[in-house]
Amino acid sequence: MRRNRVLAATVAGVISAASFTTTALAAQSQPTGTGQFRTWHAAQAAARFRLMRPTQTYGLARNGRILVIKCAMTKRLATKRLVLVSYGPTPFRTLMLSQNNSGGPCTSIGNTKKLGHVRVHGVLATLRGLCGRTGLRSCSSRNIVLFLIWRRHGVYYVASSFGEFPRRLIGFARSLVPVR
Repeated sequence: MRRNRVLAATVAGVISAASFTTTALAAQSQPTGTGQFRTWHAAQAAARFRLMRPTQTYGLARNGRILVIKCAMTKRLATKRLVLVSYGPTPFRTLMLSQNNSGGPCTSIGNTKKLGHVRVHGVLATLRGLCGRTGLRSCSSRNIVLFLIWRRHGVYYVASSFGEFPRRLIGFARSLVPVR
């Protein structure tokens, strides 16, 4: 019972953060290099760095527009951008991708457990999960939040999922191709 409440609170937190971001972006004007974009090309132009887009989303459609916001965890806010995109119609099955040009995290993923390492586009990525602690599901469960984190050519990537096994999250990350 407690696990279900913690899980529901985690999913609700992710959804409310996404809603807050969407609401905040609606008030921003596009000339600042931030906003909501329908196409990857337009998002890349606003972010002012080379973006990667997934080619494998396992049947999940993009959930909303591509968000470009300022990176909040760097001192050079004027030039560093965070790009966010989400796939999946429900909170029970989602894939998300964030990428930024700060070379480090723009957001905190909190207290997660390291689950291993895999190669993504030739670099070592770390798989982490919100699991295996008191009140949380087992790390072998499908219903946990997973994060795959790596850095390549000065860009910091975080692919995340809920309701997916690690192999799907890894496949999603490995399917990334440059936006042309």
